Amino acid sequence: MDFFTRMEQHTGVCLNDVQKQAVLHTDGPLLLLASPGSGKTTTLNMKIGYLLLEKKVSANRIMAITFSKASAHDMSERFDRFFSAVTDEKVHFSTIHSFAFKVVRESLRKNGQDFQLIEGNISDEELKKGFDGPDIPLHKKFILKKIYEDTNGTQISDDEMDELMTYISFVKNRMIEGRELDKVTCHVKNASDIYQTYERFKKKRDDKLLLDFDDMLTLCHRILLEDGALLSKYQQQFEYILTDESQDNSVVQHEIVELLAKPHNNLCVVADDDQSIFMWRGSDVTKLLQFEKNYPDATVMTMSQNYRSSQEIVQASNQFIKRNKNRYAKEMFTENSSHKPVEIKSMRNYEDQLKYVTEEIRKSGADEEVAVLYRNNSSAVPLADKLDKAGIKFYMKDIDAKFFKHWIVEDMLNFMRFSYNDKRIDILERIHTKFNAYISKQQIAYLKKKNNQTSVFDTLLESDLPSYQQKNITQAKKQFKAINEMEPDKAIRTIRDKLGYDRAINKMIEKFGFNAEHLFSILDTLEEIAHGLGTLKGFADRLKELEQLVQTSKYNKDKSPLTLTTFHSAKGLEYDKVYMIDLINGVVPSKDDMERYRNKEYGPMEEAVRLFYVGMTRARTDLELLTYNYKGNERVTESIFVMNVRRITQPEGTQTTKRRRKHPDVDLTDETLLKPVEIELGKAVIHKKFGPGVIKEYGGEQIGIQFKEAGYKELLLEFCMENGLLSKPQI
Repeated sequence: MDFFTRMEQHTGVCLNDVQKQAVLHTDGPLLLLASPGSGKTTTLNMKIGYLLLEKKVSANRIMAITFSKASAHDMSERFDRFFSAVTDEKVHFSTIHSFAFKVVRESLRKNGQDFQLIEGNISDEELKKGFDGPDIPLHKKFILKKIYEDTNGTQISDDEMDELMTYISFVKNRMIEGRELDKVTCHVKNASDIYQTYERFKKKRDDKLLLDFDDMLTLCHRILLEDGALLSKYQQQFEYILTDESQDNSVVQHEIVELLAKPHNNLCVVADDDQSIFMWRGSDVTKLLQFEKNYPDATVMTMSQNYRSSQEIVQASNQFIKRNKNRYAKEMFTENSSHKPVEIKSMRNYEDQLKYVTEEIRKSGADEEVAVLYRNNSSAVPLADKLDKAGIKFYMKDIDAKFFKHWIVEDMLNFMRFSYNDKRIDILERIHTKFNAYISKQQIAYLKKKNNQTSVFDTLLESDLPSYQQKNITQAKKQFKAINEMEPDKAIRTIRDKLGYDRAINKMIEKFGFNAEHLFSILDTLEEIAHGLGTLKGFADRLKELEQLVQTSKYNKDKSPLTLTTFHSAKGLEYDKVYMIDLINGVVPSKDDMERYRNKEYGPMEEAVRLFYVGMTRARTDLELLTYNYKGNERVTESIFVMNVRRITQPEGTQTTKRRRKHPDVDLTDETLLKPVEIELGKAVIHKKFGPGVIKEYGGEQIGIQFKEAGYKELLLEFCMENGLLSKPQI
């Protein structure tokens, strides 16, 4: 009886032909491209079982690496389920980080070098400590906070700290050094200088070397390059190396694996280039695409059969990902039955989207696993608010309570507190630069000195003020008084528009390079939460309730069939029904993705496509894509990806009714006319009236074109198509 027959009898697992070939390929380099839902974890475990049971390879000669601790745990659990009854051998599944830490520890101890890890949790109290005196916290965040303040002369915000740490992790994982550091996009002022100062600081202590998590990788790589004996030891120990989720590996991680695999290169790399979505963390899909160049004797196999999703979802996803050019060509297919078409719902506004999702989830069966996926964590808060009000429990996979501590949220609450009591100089001091009364630091000092327990506005009006400021302060006093009587959503809108908070934020964005999209999304979210709450106190109380709700939702994992999570964190998971929300240009793809694409930098847009594809392929039977036309008072456009999917699921000629053209004399069969399927960002076109131009934006009802002579125009897409106004340049 052969191995596969025995395993089928013992485990119930029946592998397809490609999976069997992958299991049997043990010698030499193998790239196993695994489409979503193709059974890669099962195949990898069977391959390890084959090495142990058939090839008689000792477990300690096998190195099995995966991307995250959760994946390692999942693979280990599945291995035990399959093989614990037939072998006592236990293969250790680990992350590349844990292996690197082992190498670093061994090398440093051999050389008598003490070290200290400087990452992990740190309290707000620790972060506030001074840099002089005893008990200085040797923590990454604290050190970076101090270096930032010394370099830029101002305090670092939470957003800047997050971006700075992402930048540092990126350049280390991509092994970027020297002048190249300045070429990496980072909105934190003097990021490369801060990074280099940080690296010097960690090495200057005499007693110990300070290391962060990413140092484990870079230092491990250097040790393996420089210590031939240590490298040889591990190369001889691990006869077979298998890596899972390899599309998520960074440059330095790929380099470590390549070193360990030599000279035999009995290396099995399991990956899907179409699911590489962690470029911001340093992952590099290029390494996969160059696999055959790096290993000329490599075998490449493709596991294309999807066991997860319905025919409609597989067909739409397979066609959608072909939008990307920089990928291995493959055709995902399924033998699963047909279920229902991928649905696209276009709502009038953001509020309608929330109502729709809530109502649909309420209708779901008790046994249905449902997920709501979104690009940014800020999407989760108003959704959590709406679900909670509807009495629907949920599990939130990405617990991110930082939203409630953000300085924008604190600003809004301070504006409201000040409207209750305009004698509070301490509150005014926190917000005086953020509304249009032009109150200076000197005037704050004057108010503190006076401290006469009357309205700060009255005190200022009694002093010698410029005429323009007198008018503004009088107006501000009136606005604050009015705010105190308003419903909270109207109060927020008044603070933003009439008190000039949005304008102040724009100035800060210009000065400090803050992420505008992120900041204004927080304001929009606050306005959404405030809607329908009667008082300012009710709003403040609701924020506290929501913070508690978000933090405790992790305890609902086994109590609720509903999961809220980002596209990124959903990878590797599956659900019966999936709703992908907030599918508008500027969110997915992000404004930055679109801007870089216009500047002929295609990598970020291709990753955004892969991220959308990951979202689509989480669904087993039901997939709904949700978009809308208005976010508050702002006109937004449908994501270009939704338009792509609509073309796939509703190709030209399948509509049951034809729209009447305004100009029936236009010959729409003319081959020179631009077809909807040919619309792409960056494509050159000719408009009948405005002449030659380039498509800069499109989605929903509109198309944005930069014309050579007429400048930038936003046009109604349907009108242009129906009237044959856009044609292709003739070569």
